[in-house]
Amino acid sequence: MNFANYRKQPLFWNGITMAVLTVAILPLLFLDSRTLLGVNVWIKPLKFTLSVGLYSLTTVWVMFTFLNDWKQQNKIQLVLTVTSAIEIIFITLQAARGEASHFNITTTWNQIVYSVMGTSISIFWVFHLWMGYQIFRKESISQSIKESLVWGLGIAGFAMIIAFFMTSPRPDQLESIKQGIFQASGSHNFGIGDPGKGITFFGWSTQIGDMRVPHFFGMHVMQIFVFLAAFLMGKRNSIQNLFLIRTIGFVLLLVNVVMVIQTLNGESVFYINPMYTTVYGISFVLVSVCLFKLILQPKLHTHEATL
Repeated sequence: MNFANYRKQPLFWNGITMAVLTVAILPLLFLDSRTLLGVNVWIKPLKFTLSVGLYSLTTVWVMFTFLNDWKQQNKIQLVLTVTSAIEIIFITLQAARGEASHFNITTTWNQIVYSVMGTSISIFWVFHLWMGYQIFRKESISQSIKESLVWGLGIAGFAMIIAFFMTSPRPDQLESIKQGIFQASGSHNFGIGDPGKGITFFGWSTQIGDMRVPHFFGMHVMQIFVFLAAFLMGKRNSIQNLFLIRTIGFVLLLVNVVMVIQTLNGESVFYINPMYTTVYGISFVLVSVCLFKLILQPKLHTHEATL
């Protein structure tokens, strides 16, 4: 697909807009010293513009390459673009105000922002799954490529839905709300104790459970599968390739589920727990072996006469 085709795709321009916003936000990290919960106020918008930009540019390739003849594909792109734009606009606006965008119900405005963001991302999730379903049911796509895309889109959909664990108000928050005290509704932290400073840039806690880790992991595993699908376009469609793709998909989904369980148990994914760490270690080895075998698969050769 050449650039002229890309220019007609809403998600392409969404990705470009996110890239421009990322560049625009970077200087603010140094010019604006304000912090929120110990973190520069512009870190969160930067993380989201990077994430949405990556999602947009990989998804537009998937839709144009495999769903170009689907009548609804342009509408799907528009919905994904608008709903993600709403998310970015509010996150950036709240950062400029020095206010938290998520879980913040301290004022009527903050409650509206949190509610609208929740609604927009829910719509985004539904249309993301609709796109994945269309990939699943399309017969013209090579089976190994199709399964790679479906695993990626499916795990990303799972990662989106686990975000709702974070939005559920905790018992102490519900009690405060009953007393007319509106501070927060939900949290990305699970467990008891100080979450600590967190990992540089990402802010993920290494002390207690942090649902942002499995959420991020599942969302961006999708890009691995999309790149894998692109790689497989030059490979033979074989039973072995299909088995390897299914193994990678099942293992990475299992890892994502285990991450959620460990987090809900109040334990950081980065804590060395013999059981969880063993699962992650074995999974890493399995996925690495499968990827290595896929890379070694012979390319398709076309027999053309040179004149």
